Amino acid sequence: MSKPGRVYLAIDLGASSGRAVLGLLEGGKLKMEEANRFPNSPAPLGGRLYWDFLSLWNHVLSSMRLCAGRGYSRLSGIGVDTWGVDYGLLGADGKLLGNPICYRDSLTEGVERPIRSAVGERELYRLTGSPLMRISTLSQLVALRNSPSAGMLRLSKTLLMMPDLFRYFLSGHKAVELTAAGTSQLANVRSGRWCSRILQKLHLPRRIMPEIVKPATVVGRLSPELARRTGLNRAPVVAVVGHDTASAACAVPLAGPDCAFLSCGTWSVFGVIHDSPITTDEAFSRGFANILGLESVLFVKIGMGLYLFENLGRVLASRARKTTYAEMIEGASHAKPFACLLDVNSPLFFVAEDPEPCLQEFLRRTGQKVSQSTGSIIRSLLEGLAWSYRAATDDLTALTGRDLTRISLVGGGSRNKMLCQMVADATGLEVVAGPAEATAAGNLAVQALATGQLRKAADIRELIKGSFRLTTYRPESTASWDKNFTRYLEILDKSRRLK
Repeated sequence: MSKPGRVYLAIDLGASSGRAVLGLLEGGKLKMEEANRFPNSPAPLGGRLYWDFLSLWNHVLSSMRLCAGRGYSRLSGIGVDTWGVDYGLLGADGKLLGNPICYRDSLTEGVERPIRSAVGERELYRLTGSPLMRISTLSQLVALRNSPSAGMLRLSKTLLMMPDLFRYFLSGHKAVELTAAGTSQLANVRSGRWCSRILQKLHLPRRIMPEIVKPATVVGRLSPELARRTGLNRAPVVAVVGHDTASAACAVPLAGPDCAFLSCGTWSVFGVIHDSPITTDEAFSRGFANILGLESVLFVKIGMGLYLFENLGRVLASRARKTTYAEMIEGASHAKPFACLLDVNSPLFFVAEDPEPCLQEFLRRTGQKVSQSTGSIIRSLLEGLAWSYRAATDDLTALTGRDLTRISLVGGGSRNKMLCQMVADATGLEVVAGPAEATAAGNLAVQALATGQLRKAADIRELIKGSFRLTTYRPESTASWDKNFTRYLEILDKSRRLK
């Protein structure tokens, strides 16, 4: 990438890795260059599961130094997006009180009961647009309040969601960006403000909740100290679309009444881009969520993504020589289709550092053949994702009345050709895959919008469409998927009755 006057830096932090991506807006196209990539994983300590914020912060600083070292010392903007729901607490002195707890920690086990008792699931859905989730910020705070560590809340002055925490340490600006707030289950999905009713009912401190700012807002500049330490200019710091899923939705190249979108990373988020939330009884009963986006609401089903596939890859690599994803796909391609059927959203898979024993337990408890080859396991995991999208497609059609014809698939899953074709075959819809780095692309494009390089939010989609190569997958073998769908629904029913 050439070194012109206007370059943006996206810090894109996912639940399994982070990256720093430089973006140049030139000639109506967005050019991207990865400056750094680094691992991210929660660390167990003293019976808790924490995110290593200090390690991530060092990676962010290293990434900024790398940019300066490559000649990109004068940036036109810096923005941070991360996964949702997790948060950090600041004390009265503005210092971080401790490493953020990971949403997969056992602290929230059983937390649903006091929330149901105080608010009620249907009322919670009406207010926040999301069904009760064990992983939400709401659930984590209630669990923390009822734990021996409750003193942390009393010591806290400010709560910041993860992208806001990084932005605060970059610029000194304390606020929560709208889409990040939307993942907390503490914000009203219609007003975009903190929901006092929920906070009061669950005895959570309103005083720690800072102002909510809209995405695409320049909130400050890189602090003088960090500019000196990294070799960068005091670049504008932008509150981008902080929730990574909503950032990826910004970069979905295709949208419209006939188009669904699928963001497939560690998690899958499958749905449609809508003007307003849908909180009907039927939407609630089918488990759909409303996620706040950039001038939109994402009406989605949230479920398992590539978490099991990626973890299985790590396990296989630890047993022998390094196993590549390409080799895993090759093994799956030779396995028999539909040898076993998985509900990838079963609680059995919620924490699965080694997915194989969890999968074998699921097969045993749903009456399926337990002994499976590695290739068959991999294929079943990918088929399980495609099956979940098939079921969600049927729900979307029923709930929105839309006649869907295609799916815009972004994120890491867009690189997996086998998965993309399975999605097309399972749903009977055309799949348009790409860009894989949609979250970073959305981050960069929103910075361009905030700094006046794009005129309006709608320009982002056209920019992305003209900047990346997209691959189309058309349905080929829908008959075999249709034939096995009833069998999948039977397994799904058995899965839901497991205890």
